[in-house]
Amino acid sequence: MGTTFHGPSPWPHITRAVRTRGPRRAAIAHLGQDAPTLLPLRAGDVLVVNASRAAVRAHLTSPVALAYYLDAGVRVLSSPNLHANVIASDWRAVIGSANASHSSTIADEAVVITDDSQVVAAVRAFIDGIEEITEVDQAFLDNATAQWQIGRAVPIPGVSGRGQADPGFLPAKITRMFLRHIVEYNPGPTEHHTWATQARHHRRPAGPAAKYQLEWFHHDKTDTRLHPGDVLVFVTADNEWIYPPAVVDSEAIAIPRSRGAIGHLLRSRADLSPIPVPDAEQALADLGHPNPRLRADHRITSPSLRTAVLQLWNL
Repeated sequence: MGTTFHGPSPWPHITRAVRTRGPRRAAIAHLGQDAPTLLPLRAGDVLVVNASRAAVRAHLTSPVALAYYLDAGVRVLSSPNLHANVIASDWRAVIGSANASHSSTIADEAVVITDDSQVVAAVRAFIDGIEEITEVDQAFLDNATAQWQIGRAVPIPGVSGRGQADPGFLPAKITRMFLRHIVEYNPGPTEHHTWATQARHHRRPAGPAAKYQLEWFHHDKTDTRLHPGDVLVFVTADNEWIYPPAVVDSEAIAIPRSRGAIGHLLRSRADLSPIPVPDAEQALADLGHPNPRLRADHRITSPSLRTAVLQLWNL
């Protein structure tokens, strides 16, 4: 085949090029609702997309398309700084400007399709090396659907605004941090269904490693009202382990038929590990906080103690 150039309407050529055997990797910045028709991926493939809150709210990336790929068994990952559009199979690569969307099919786009083995390997390495990755699972999808419904335009890194190399997951200024002990509870039928859905989408080894993850936090409506941007630090009920901080990433979500229980989506770093509570207490004492009260639920009001707690994980 060699190397060929296609423009200004390359999508028919892209679709034909990716209909090959073997696993495929794709890094496509934005997905329209019709993306699965343009980019026919299947179980075992990897798709990296910009499904950040900004991209979804601006209707540049569709939760409908994300859900389709998840149900098809594709491993879907989100990177908020992604602006590239590249695809690699075992022996062919596509490199160009085209997002997987209807607007791309009516715009002047251009791609290069090649079977040069060095280029194919380089594209696969580029996709596997993308950083700041969040696994797209059912919890992520629920949050994206809520953001889509808000539907207000905001700046998009690389499209209408400047991006950051790694903005991290903590708010620029933390004003509210809470320490909570993990409480075991028996989820109701609605939550059982949610967890069963999520279980179908466990992270597989192909593709880049997820740096962030979303998870549910279930609590009673009578507890302190939480807001997006609040930071939670969890301790096990036996006061043995303290977990890395998680950031509230959604408004309160009512849990049906649960007698007033609510939930929030929390975002956390997948690469951080829990610390034994005695070790954490000693480290905090060394930082000037001999009584950090890690064995009792409370709001951490001291700015210096909040900073010291984050330093336990070098944050």
